[in-house]
Order: sequence, then C-alpha cells, then structure tokens
Amino acid sequence: GVGEIGFDDQTAAEEKYYRLQLELAKEMNLPVQVHTPHRDKKKGTERSMSIALEHGLDPKMVIIDHNNEETVKSVLDQGFYAAFTIYPLEIIKQYGSERIMINSAADWGISDPLAIPKTAALMKIKGISDADIRLVTYQNAIDAFAQSGQINVLDFEQPVDIDQTQ
Repeated sequence: GVGEIGFDDQTAAEEKYYRLQLELAKEMNLPVQVHTPHRDKKKGTERSMSIALEHGLDPKMVIIDHNNEETVKSVLDQGFYAAFTIYPLEIIKQYGSERIMINSAADWGISDPLAIPKTAALMKIKGISDADIRLVTYQNAIDAFAQSGQINVLDFEQPVDIDQTQ
C-alpha cells in the first residue's frame, strides 16, 4: 500500500503531497494508510477523508489510522477502515470488529513489539470473542492490504520451515 501518508500540522504543503500520494495510490490501484494529525484530530480526519473521496478513492481502499472516540464513528459511517494504534477496547465493544484493526507504532518514545498480542490477551479477558479478536488483530489488515493484489494470504497462514542454523 501507499502510506502512512497524510496530515500532521495540516499545512498547504502537507495537503499538496497528500493529494499527489493519493493519485499515486489510485494510479497503482493500491490501498492507502492515512495518518491523522495529533492536534485537531477530528478536523484533520474529516479533511483527510474528504480529500480521498474527492480524488475518487473507494473508502474500502483507505485505512484511516490513529483514530479515537471522536473520529471512529465518522470513519466507519463513511465506509473507510478505522485503524487504532492500540486504543481502548471499548471501541470494539461499541462498534464491533468490521473494518477495524489495531496496530503498533515505533515512532514515538518507547515501543512495545508485543503490544498487539498483549492487547489481544486483554480483549479475551474483557470478553471479546476470538472471532472479533482475530478480525481486529489480523484479518481486517490482511483484507485491506490484499486489495493491492500483491499479498498471497497463504504466505501468512502456511508455516515455513526455517533452518535457524543457517
């Protein structure tokens, strides 16, 4: 896919390159992962989606990342995927698991490579079904990015024998 692209400060320069990257994704028929700004997130998220639609992208080809309680409803209502960098589980209880995914980040401060499995374990403890856990921690991301035609799902589901001595 193309991304993570989008706004941070919501400047004219960011918009110019966001639009160019959207056109690249459209031309290459690739999914897009959009970064939403840390400040004025709701406005930036709405602007990001509006511009993607203006450029003719199918919302199902666009993953809007770094959502929160303020943005998720609009993202899902407009047909986009909603991604969260490990966010409260109440979102899944409220909105379900369709087109929602969680991911971890390595861009700010200390990162935890086990954030997703830890969140999956917490989801299980909180009573979220195994099917929903699988969707938000794995399957929805595979479905979104496989739209590129460049992912063979079997690569993820068939174990590969690796001789670790090599």
